[in-house]
Amino acid sequence: MCQTYSFHELALDEASIGKIIIAYFLAATMSSDGGKHGDIVGDYIDKRKSWKTSNLGSLLFKFQKTNDIGNTTKNEEDKRFIVLIWKHWDWLKSRHVYNFNNERPPDIFNKCRVKNCIFTGDEKYLESADAVVIHMQRGIYPNTTRRNRKQRWIFLNDESPINAFSMAKTRPKYKDLANMFNWSMTYRSDADVPVPYGRTVPLEKPLLSDSANLNQLVPYWSSKRRDKLASVLMSNCGVSKRMKYLTEIEKYLPLDVYGKCSKDHKNSCPGHFRSDCNVTSQYLFYLVLENSQCREYLTEKAFNNAYDKGAIPVIMGPKPDECDKILPPNSFLHINNFDKPRDLAKYIIHLSANDEALLNFHRWRNHFKIVNEHGYFGTKSFHYCRVCEALNYNDKSEKIYNENDLRTFLDPAKLCF
Repeated sequence: MCQTYSFHELALDEASIGKIIIAYFLAATMSSDGGKHGDIVGDYIDKRKSWKTSNLGSLLFKFQKTNDIGNTTKNEEDKRFIVLIWKHWDWLKSRHVYNFNNERPPDIFNKCRVKNCIFTGDEKYLESADAVVIHMQRGIYPNTTRRNRKQRWIFLNDESPINAFSMAKTRPKYKDLANMFNWSMTYRSDADVPVPYGRTVPLEKPLLSDSANLNQLVPYWSSKRRDKLASVLMSNCGVSKRMKYLTEIEKYLPLDVYGKCSKDHKNSCPGHFRSDCNVTSQYLFYLVLENSQCREYLTEKAFNNAYDKGAIPVIMGPKPDECDKILPPNSFLHINNFDKPRDLAKYIIHLSANDEALLNFHRWRNHFKIVNEHGYFGTKSFHYCRVCEALNYNDKSEKIYNENDLRTFLDPAKLCF
């Protein structure tokens, strides 16, 4: 039987936890609203200067304007692009067209910069479509002898490199996929067609003139529980690393597990991709335990289950420096910054006793917003919008992915740890 500890028994001992506690506190307080909004936003965007992005990536992550990305890539409103979703149109339509709600009229171009694309699953367009989107997960690819070299063949992958081919009978060899694709379409910032699960977006102006009422910006703040401090929604119990971490931190931290991996809440949020699961809104913290620790792989767990529910994410995922560039400033905890799960639990318990300390992790809400773009939990998928935007704005020069290029997006040995 697991040993458990009371809040009192785990009272914060700063000497034992070490410098990391002080570092987190200083980072949070340094982002106070005393700074000018423009400076706060500018400092955040400066972190991304080193990112290599397509023109579309510059619009999404560096917040450039369409007229700043060059005349050769301006919006071609007079052109109509045909996009073939090859082989998997019906499979993907539920998420990317209907957003798991077939009763809602689909509008792919809602909040999209462009609307001059036609999407189809009809394979008669394989040789004539302007772009062919090929989902990697099932490991099935078109016959390349029918390839029209004027087209853009785009590989789509929403999973980490470890699970990129999880539905394929055998994992394909990179050399067999070499020189087939022109563009990448993944959650990564350097993809030709970036489709992240969510994004951090600056506000035009701060919501509050000072931080006196910061708690008003935190969703569900008034209903946060103090007996159970964290939650996690998890239905894939076969990932040993995260299950081991969860089992260990449960010994020290009062938390609730929802989904199929729960002892007490197995039937909570069944089919949760199809409708919102609001249960995580009761908690101050949410454990973002990704199934893989890979470059920039952050899913709806952070954007929807944590931030949208007013919870501070506790991340097992990309390395902390990558999270700093993807997520709102000073808004999360990362397991890598604590020697042991018990140290992290101690710090969470310490924070939970001090509203001012908690709200320091929400100061970003006065200057930024989180947008969910994955199509889960009732949110809108922007996948097809992004394809159309890329066809309008991206560089028109010829590009092709060789074996090494593919490995930079798909090889777990290069991208995961």
